[in-house]
Amino acid sequence: MFDHLHIPRFVPHESDTIKHVVSISGGKDSGATYLHALELLDGDFIAVCADTGNEHPETLEYVERLHERTGGPKVQIIKADFAADLARKKRFLESGKAVSRTHKPWTQERVDAVLAHGLEATGLPFLDLCRSKGMFPSRTPAFCSQRLKRFPLLMAQQPLLDAGYSVFSWQGIRAEESLRRSCYPMWEQSPDAENLTIYRPLMGWTLMDVADIHRRHGLKLNPLYGMGFERVGCLPCINSSKKDIRLVAQLFPWAIEKIRDWEQEVRAASRMSCSTFFHATTTPGGDGSPVQIDEVVRWSKTRRGARQFDMMAYFEPPTSEVCVYVGGLCE
Repeated sequence: MFDHLHIPRFVPHESDTIKHVVSISGGKDSGATYLHALELLDGDFIAVCADTGNEHPETLEYVERLHERTGGPKVQIIKADFAADLARKKRFLESGKAVSRTHKPWTQERVDAVLAHGLEATGLPFLDLCRSKGMFPSRTPAFCSQRLKRFPLLMAQQPLLDAGYSVFSWQGIRAEESLRRSCYPMWEQSPDAENLTIYRPLMGWTLMDVADIHRRHGLKLNPLYGMGFERVGCLPCINSSKKDIRLVAQLFPWAIEKIRDWEQEVRAASRMSCSTFFHATTTPGGDGSPVQIDEVVRWSKTRRGARQFDMMAYFEPPTSEVCVYVGGLCE
């Protein structure tokens, strides 16, 4: 199986100075990476998941029970903390430097409004990060992945590095997913630490390879796939497709209410008081002005060009009992 992929096989306990850390997101590719490590390392690895604070409960439950369903190591859940960032922002606004700076100065009115609203941490990493930035992430800059996933993962690996281990960081990325990802090397020296190596074992895998390893271990996919979602990370993600946005609104209206509240909170902490979760370019045909979540949901129910409502958007979406994914692996 997978002989065509030319993937090097590790020997468990090959060195007392090597540790393997597998990143888990709850998606199909990270699940395949976990199972691949289970086969090659006989469970001798560490599994880590970064909870962004914007995950679906089904995804967190899936990750937390992964060890029960596979016999592998329990996934460690880690979360970023932005209390220090918010406290730093508060001190900056109180100092008067925000109003006096020459580049993108604040008005005193906005400073007073933000301080009056408060900058205390909520404990929700995604929301606190955006409040500290005064904006939501977009494709440029996509600071969410770095601050909510990459840095927390590095913090989890740092004690191993400090103890003198060489760390292999396993990432579930496939070349087949996109042109950009096809350019990633399978092995890469991390820029963050000398003894940290990034390993992407699925680079040559196909979607059917991913389905095969799940089937071989009897592991179902995250049930959100069975509901029709293309992405099962953040709910919603700033890069969610039109279809996924529509499904979120149909199946989980509480998630739309959450984003509506978050937009208010981030605007209350921003310089211009105009931040929105989705970038202005999300809804084609607009005038480039910020588009709030309810308008994005309305757009998600339209046909291409956003000039006519799509009648299919008003039919009941699939449930977790209907598998719409390759290999029939959904719950």
